[in-house]
Amino acid sequence: MSCDVLNTTRLGCGYDFRLQPQMGGDFLAVEVKGLKEKSGSVSLTPKEYAMAEALAERFFLFVVKNFREEPYHELYPNPLASSLRFTKRETPTVQVSWLSSV
Repeated sequence: MSCDVLNTTRLGCGYDFRLQPQMGGDFLAVEVKGLKEKSGSVSLTPKEYAMAEALAERFFLFVVKNFREEPYHELYPNPLASSLRFTKRETPTVQVSWLSSV
């Protein structure tokens, strides 16, 4: 399948690349993650997770592993329904601001 590839990393849409088949049809979304080692953890932002849920079979997680030695990749179609198991982690944040009356 021939596709036009659009880099969407600066659009904040929940995936890094949009693949549009040249013969028409629905686009495919690809989120790219990288690991220094052969294994490790990858995280999805709330927006990435929502897009993976919404697009399902049209969402792909592309993980480049082993940057430290000899990189290789693994592709996970529909990652939320794959062998990967995502667990939700909530991290409270502290926001600091300074206030002055004028």
